[in-house]
Amino acid sequence: MSETHHFTVRAALRYSVWTPGWLLLNVAASRCAGQQVTGENLTNSEGQPFVEQVGPDNLTRFHAVNLAAGECEVFYEAEVVRRESEFAGSWEPREVSLVELPPAVARYLYPSRYCESDKLVRFASKEFGGLSPGHSRVVAICNWIHQQIDYQPGSTNEHSSAADCILLRSGVCRDFAHLGITFCRALGIPARYGSSYAHGLPNPDFHAFFEVWLGDRWWYYDATRLAPQAGFILIGTGHDAADNSVATMSQGVQSVSIDVRIEKVSPGVLDYTTSPIAFD
Repeated sequence: MSETHHFTVRAALRYSVWTPGWLLLNVAASRCAGQQVTGENLTNSEGQPFVEQVGPDNLTRFHAVNLAAGECEVFYEAEVVRRESEFAGSWEPREVSLVELPPAVARYLYPSRYCESDKLVRFASKEFGGLSPGHSRVVAICNWIHQQIDYQPGSTNEHSSAADCILLRSGVCRDFAHLGITFCRALGIPARYGSSYAHGLPNPDFHAFFEVWLGDRWWYYDATRLAPQAGFILIGTGHDAADNSVATMSQGVQSVSIDVRIEKVSPGVLDYTTSPIAFD
């Protein structure tokens, strides 16, 4: 089953620049299968040109810009058509053995900065190792995170890892994503971090989720359950949040504020679901 949805997204980011420097932004909607960017505009108050760079996954688009000292505002807006293949329930995506994995996917089995899967193998095996492999096991991981971890803004920071999240029993969307990735990798399931615009969030912001390789494709999962997955507009993917920072900046450049808006402009209601969703 495939459905199509039309969205507009907007982001306004403000920076204080103490000394001339630069920004590397990661806010542009991905141009990928299942997601068409029909129009977009990226500008800044200094009138400086952006230089686009594409990440190693060929999904993430970075934009670099030089800045003079002073205040700088960055504006991004886009029109996006999203088409997703939704899990219908009659077929359960299966886990894939290492020898069957494409090399580009196998690298998402390794531990990373925020996802210390090598430290949590025993924990993951005891909690989820006895469950039927595939979609149902990933859903069990999402259920565990949703039930055991409190969504609590301000409880973690940019240094917090999946292991920290377990100890604190609280976190935000990036921590929920890191924990899901960590458990999956510890069980031998490739998993990666995803950043998005998400329609329906109680407090509009950039949103993190995680993707799992089952069958022959990547599937979306989100243990926060704060917004319908069918309303996710992909920005980029990576091993963890270190690969998907909204902005990387030089010394002397400081973020002041971020304002994110996303609207659905096509008819129909987005359903909340714990089933995976994939791009065509």
